[in-house]
Amino acid sequence: MKTKRKIFDLSAISIIACDCLQGVILIFVDLFLVANILKNQSLGQDITYNIIMIGVFYVIYYTALGLSYLYTGYFLKNHNKSIFVSVGAICLTLVVLMIYLLGDQLIVYLPLVAFLYGFSFGFYSSGYHNLTSETISSKHQVRFFAVKRIAFQATYIVFPVAFGFIIDKVNFSIMALIMVVLCVAFVVFSFLIRPKKVYKLSFNIRKFYRYLKNNKQSTEPLKYVYINNFFRGASYDCFTTLITILVWTSLQSNSSLGIMQSIFTLCSLVTMFLYLRYYRKKRAKQFIFPVIILVSLAVIGIICTAGTSLIAIVIFYAVYTILNVILMSISDSRKASMVRILSLHSHILESTALMEFSLATGRVMSSVLIILAGVFDGLVGNGSTIFLLINLGIVCVLYIFYGLSCYWIEKSLIRQDEQFHKIHVNELFEQVED
Repeated sequence: MKTKRKIFDLSAISIIACDCLQGVILIFVDLFLVANILKNQSLGQDITYNIIMIGVFYVIYYTALGLSYLYTGYFLKNHNKSIFVSVGAICLTLVVLMIYLLGDQLIVYLPLVAFLYGFSFGFYSSGYHNLTSETISSKHQVRFFAVKRIAFQATYIVFPVAFGFIIDKVNFSIMALIMVVLCVAFVVFSFLIRPKKVYKLSFNIRKFYRYLKNNKQSTEPLKYVYINNFFRGASYDCFTTLITILVWTSLQSNSSLGIMQSIFTLCSLVTMFLYLRYYRKKRAKQFIFPVIILVSLAVIGIICTAGTSLIAIVIFYAVYTILNVILMSISDSRKASMVRILSLHSHILESTALMEFSLATGRVMSSVLIILAGVFDGLVGNGSTIFLLINLGIVCVLYIFYGLSCYWIEKSLIRQDEQFHKIHVNELFEQVED
């Protein structure tokens, strides 16, 4: 009990609450805002136009998100990071309010909304990620991030089904208004985070790059984290968008979309329990390889049925949602602990900026693929989805590399541990001889 009090104080609870509430914003945008854009007919366009607009939204959003990390770092090194978390939360609240006020005219101002949304999220996240490492003790980070992931998954159980029924039974505008209220709570929790320690920070990307280049062997795991982030951005977020498009176009129901998300997320908690109980770095392939194999087989099932089988789509949704938490947990814990493992506390801003920029680069690339799929399917006409399915196949290949890069990180850390113990044992042996 004493350990729990040390880990989960008011700041730790507020961090988890902020993580869950920003998850609610992601649910609102990635599921229901996307579905609302898909069904939009205000401009008299077909669904391929709406798919193109979804791709445009994400390209602008992820570009603004990635660039914001490179610029906020210059200010983060001299200012309290909790300020950035609070200001970012306020800006996100204003963006959600803007979505509510625009109503049916949202599609017209979608690029502007995407830019403001990306900038706000970048401002919030740049402070949030760096603040976490200063608030949670290093020896408790694995447990903390596991609990945070479970809480985040619980958010994806409750809110999707609730939001889906509200939109179908009432309307999207009322749902957006409820989101504004939740965002106010988000702002309140952001003001309650207090760091326990503050590292002396710098922000010089060129100098940090030279450091990585001159210390390739000792910083090898960090290189794999950047690679992992790129493939995560190129696959994970795009899969989520493609799932939403496929499910909504098949069912035309927000409540059905929400119910499936909630049920499969509930099942994923069992996966998290098994992961926490049995996972070790040397057992990585026993967890990672089954995930990428089963997700790939589910994608092949959709492609073989030409995207017309609802059963194949639901199976893919289930397999991906239930199993993907394993790769996400590995990525999150390693990304959060890498600076501590490599003793790079003074370079945490540069490291986080490069991590998020590589993530954003992958996201922009996959979002461009969505635009191209919409354009080419629009040229084919007659409700074609052939290029959307090709896009799904490409993203699946990128997802395989995402899983492999998780394994590369674990192997690299094992090699580093073995090298450390080898050197340490030799030093002890020399001391005994003396």
